[in-house]
Amino acid sequence: MSEFLPCLKGRRRVLLFLDYDGTLTPVRKTPELAVLSSSRRRLLERLNLNILVCIVSGRSLGDVRRLVSIRNIAYIGNHGLEMTYRNLRWTHPEAVRTRPVLRDALARIRQMTKPWPGLLVEDKGLTGSVHYRSLAAPLPGELRGLVEGEVLSRGGALKLTEGKKVFEIRPSMAWDKGKGVREFIRRLDIRGPVLRIYIGDDQTDEDAFRALTPGDITIRVGGRHDSLARHRLPNVAAVWKFLDDLVRMTTPPRPGSPRRGRSA
Repeated sequence: MSEFLPCLKGRRRVLLFLDYDGTLTPVRKTPELAVLSSSRRRLLERLNLNILVCIVSGRSLGDVRRLVSIRNIAYIGNHGLEMTYRNLRWTHPEAVRTRPVLRDALARIRQMTKPWPGLLVEDKGLTGSVHYRSLAAPLPGELRGLVEGEVLSRGGALKLTEGKKVFEIRPSMAWDKGKGVREFIRRLDIRGPVLRIYIGDDQTDEDAFRALTPGDITIRVGGRHDSLARHRLPNVAAVWKFLDDLVRMTTPPRPGSPRRGRSA
């Protein structure tokens, strides 16, 4: 995976977009268990000294910021519906208007799914998730119909998508991680050429792969072979090996040490 790292020796600015669950941490049974070790957090901090690091997540902005807990990096939450970086604070206005409908739908789903211990209905403010990874039994067939029915009953205000053992409920608009990344880049208003790298493992990251250009670097984590990403990494450990190589490539040499190439 490091074969394209020499391209970072030029003077282009680098933007690194990283999914969280399944990319920086293994997917856990419950969302709160997916935490970064202190050593991995320090590596991201070092990386951010020379390139702009942005965490892109389906989690809420507050949740992913709490878990990563690194200042001066960028965060995009709720599948692109909200973002923050330094003085940039943005939330999609249509998602804000849809919040009462979403909140009511999640409350009804939570009430109707009480018979299934281990099911987690998560209200993330602008979107919602129904996690069934911790169910004691396989996914009940009626659960999918129940969630779909509740979403459809909202007059087109909501839509349903799926991830790894999770149903995602979002405002029914043409918006996703890819559009969120493009909106973030637009608001940065960077002058001059930029190299974008995006690493993700889930179906929702395919939208981001699609949104970037052939000159950018897109990396799918895991064994799926029909991905739009142009490169592959097998697992989370390989992601961190790649990030460690990236730190070495983009860190300027100390005075008096042999030069390894220019910083990105």
